[in-house]
Amino acid sequence: MPEDNATPEVTKPVRSRKSAKAETATSGGVRDWQEVVKDIRRLKDEGLTVPVIADQLELSYTLVNQVMLQSYKMSVDTVAVFERQERMRLGLDAD
Repeated sequence: MPEDNATPEVTKPVRSRKSAKAETATSGGVRDWQEVVKDIRRLKDEGLTVPVIADQLELSYTLVNQVMLQSYKMSVDTVAVFERQERMRLGLDAD
C-alpha cells in the first residue's frame, strides 16, 4: 500500500491586478484628489511600490511618486495633472 504523506495544500486567495483595478476605479466619475491621496498612503502602508500603486489606482507614476516623496524639488502641478488624467481615464478628453 502506498503511504499518503501528502499534506493538504493551503492557498491564500490571489488578488489579480484586474480585480484590484476594478475595485479602485469603480467610482463612476471623477475621483477627488484628496481621497486618492488617502488611497495612495494606505497602499504605501501596506507595502506596495510606486509602480504597483500607480497601476492599481490608474494614475501616473509621477503623481504617486510625488505623494510618496513629498518632494519640494518636484515642480508638477499635481492637482491639475490629476484632473487631466482623470478626464483621460474616463474618456472625457481625447488624447
